[in-house]
Amino acid sequence: MNKHILITGATKGIGRACAAYFAAKEWDVTALARTSSDLEDMAEDWAKNYPASTLHCLSVDLAKETDILQVPAKAYDVVLLNAAAFSPGRLLEEGEDLFPEMLNLNVLGNHRLARRLLPAMRAESAGHLVVIGSTGTDHWKGHMTAYVATKFALRGLFLGWEKDLVDTGVSITLVAPGATLTASWANETPPPDILMPEEVAEIVGRVVAEGVTGRVVVSNN
Repeated sequence: MNKHILITGATKGIGRACAAYFAAKEWDVTALARTSSDLEDMAEDWAKNYPASTLHCLSVDLAKETDILQVPAKAYDVVLLNAAAFSPGRLLEEGEDLFPEMLNLNVLGNHRLARRLLPAMRAESAGHLVVIGSTGTDHWKGHMTAYVATKFALRGLFLGWEKDLVDTGVSITLVAPGATLTASWANETPPPDILMPEEVAEIVGRVVAEGVTGRVVVSNN
């Protein structure tokens, strides 16, 4: 029987790269994303390129508590919390307040999904929770204070989950990449040393294979 990984934000960027990485190793993948058409495109790709991997697609908005209740609560081998909203902006600038929307997905969505999925993993005394954080919590940039504040809160959640999971048999890792080329860069010029999503996926794969826990930083070259 194949191992099974659930990935949030699975159709783009780091999530898609991680899905492909594990599918190539014959893992089954449960892919969560908001856009049904993106999931349909992903399913077509799987049928052609990953015949040994079963793909389960679920269109949900993790910023909505009711949608989280649609996620099957089973003992996955790995849960990868990757989905995040990003908008450049400051906490105190005039105009639209970007923080609440990002907080709802980046923090509350992850909190609620962890509460839904971790009991089954704890009951089996097995599994690995991997959380995608950001090196932005180490190096705050002025135009990203709203986003980084949510990632700092997510890092706090990770530390809390880490304490809660002691002696349960469930491993937990926070993978914190530097700037990575994803759709969030659509309206900005990426730096020359930007990471590729596949590079982050390789680190996630190593973390799972080797049972690495704690915080793992993926630095830009």
